[in-house]
Amino acid sequence: MTNRPFPRKIGLKEIVSATNNFNDENFIREGGFGKDYKGKMVGSEQFINICVRRLNHKYGQEDIEFQTKISMLSSLEHKNIIPFLGFCDEDNEKIIVYEHAVRGSLDQHLNGPNLTWFQRLKICLDVARVLSSIHYDVVHCDINSSNIFLDKDWEPKIFGFEHSTKYPQSWRHRLLFSHHSNNTYMTPTYDVYCFGVLLFEVLYGIKPVKTQHCVKVEHGIINPKLWKQMDRQSLTRFTKIIDNCLNEDPVQRPTMDQIVKELEDVFELQWKHENLEHSTDADADADKDDPMKVKENDFSPQ
Repeated sequence: MTNRPFPRKIGLKEIVSATNNFNDENFIREGGFGKDYKGKMVGSEQFINICVRRLNHKYGQEDIEFQTKISMLSSLEHKNIIPFLGFCDEDNEKIIVYEHAVRGSLDQHLNGPNLTWFQRLKICLDVARVLSSIHYDVVHCDINSSNIFLDKDWEPKIFGFEHSTKYPQSWRHRLLFSHHSNNTYMTPTYDVYCFGVLLFEVLYGIKPVKTQHCVKVEHGIINPKLWKQMDRQSLTRFTKIIDNCLNEDPVQRPTMDQIVKELEDVFELQWKHENLEHSTDADADADKDDPMKVKENDFSPQ
């Protein structure tokens, strides 16, 4: 993370114009803090696609809290974090403006044909790397498939930092060496748990079953098209990561640094599997097309 210039304050009139007065046609969804709208805003050289989060007053966004969140959002910078463009605090409206990723959120694609298993693994790995990079300073607190946007190249962009918690300065030295704490909602272990739910959803297209005391990790049905693409060793290690992230005991959950290393291994196994498949297919095609190629079976005893 690096400190960027503080985002500009955007006038309500400009936001109203960009969203066509929060027209229903531009409505995306209603989330934990309010309603999201898409729109277009004039940039320095061209129009920018934006996502506007119109905060709902019932969620208690007081002036001090709102300014604290704006300050935190302005400090977050990573290629896989949705760019924060500015804010509006005018006429009893509190609004946060982000760049909009054109392919929408990840949850919209989990049960569709667009994402291959290889692409899904890359998305999971990129999200893990973001969380690993921010976890000595910020806990996201709301990692889920609807808060991961996808750009035109299917690159993930984490969204929804309004729930996030920034560590008090006095905690940071301790958190560099330990992620243990009784208050799991204030430490990275909570993000790890949410990330495990995300991995489960990426694999099965559904969320794990919640019981009174824990999340039940019952293996669902993998989409047959995805199943055909999967390296079995890679899949086994992927499901093990899910189990570890959803451990009932927060202290037993891995850190995001550990998860990144595990997912890198999973990704590499899948990459080798796909390249081997492509190589085998190419060899088979070459054999089929070469009339001089003699197969072993031609000399087999009858």
